[in-house]
Amino acid sequence: MDSILKIIAFVMLFVPTIYQAIAGFRTKDKAVVKKVAGQAVIMQVIGTLLAYLIFIKIGNDKMIAIYGGFVFFLSLILLIFIQNILLFLKNNNQN
Repeated sequence: MDSILKIIAFVMLFVPTIYQAIAGFRTKDKAVVKKVAGQAVIMQVIGTLLAYLIFIKIGNDKMIAIYGGFVFFLSLILLIFIQNILLFLKNNNQN
């Protein structure tokens, strides 16, 4: 049961990054990238809190959830940064 809860916690931490990758690269508008980024950041915070609660429930070190959430949050920020750079380069090439 503990391993299933750990997998669920990992998925909750990982889903916002996947959401940003799929939705962010499909758009052609900077405003939509920012909107999707805001949604993904909120999802990441909620996922980290839920993972923290899961790790409290199973009795493991709850700081793992905080560290994992922080790492996935940094990957989310990096992904948003890359999407904005690619959108900027694409718009400059069209002009």
